[in-house]
Amino acid sequence: MIGKDFWYKTLPVLTIGMIIWVVISLLFSGLLGFGVFILNSLAIFIIVVILYFVFWIITIILAFMKKNFISMLSFFMASLLSGVLSSSLLIWASTIIRLELVLGIFFAAFFVGIGVTVGVLILGLFLRERISEKWLYPLLLFGLLLIIIEFSLILMFGYNPYILITSIFVLIWFFGIILWDGSRLPNTVEDGYWMLAVLNIYLDMINVIIRIFIIIVKLLENH
Repeated sequence: MIGKDFWYKTLPVLTIGMIIWVVISLLFSGLLGFGVFILNSLAIFIIVVILYFVFWIITIILAFMKKNFISMLSFFMASLLSGVLSSSLLIWASTIIRLELVLGIFFAAFFVGIGVTVGVLILGLFLRERISEKWLYPLLLFGLLLIIIEFSLILMFGYNPYILITSIFVLIWFFGIILWDGSRLPNTVEDGYWMLAVLNIYLDMINVIIRIFIIIVKLLENH
């Protein structure tokens, strides 16, 4: 149904990218027992953010151009930078709940997030005939509005109580995006855009995991 490129190219590259993200997130947050706290410097943080966007833009453009091998190499670097930035979320969590809980919550969110993402992708795959092109633009508009609202709230109040509410809405929005990605997955892979499939699924998984993690942390904040 999906094609051999998915099993022999998309899935292995996706797995390596996820492993890179997890290891770097834990390493730079200090949850592995030691850490590299490069994000303590604002200048370094800004440089990492700039590199993060640069590598993701390059990776996506190369994937659309079917330059899959070069896109794959860029993707691994983008995954590393994603892990560096995600480590700040783990550090934030360790400031509001007990440190010994953070690692367990992270892996709980990780496995639940992967399970949920795979489940919704499969649902989208089976419902692909019913999922219309009309879905995409309202989904993107709703997501853009959510991101603007959440970013504004974080700038004004930091990781405030509103982050719980916005994370729930963002998670629901991502389920819609994942349904869409699942419905288009066979065509994406069959048309030679197997790295684009990697990027879609990777970003779906990472964002679902992060949102589940934030929701759990906020629920446990006062306990």
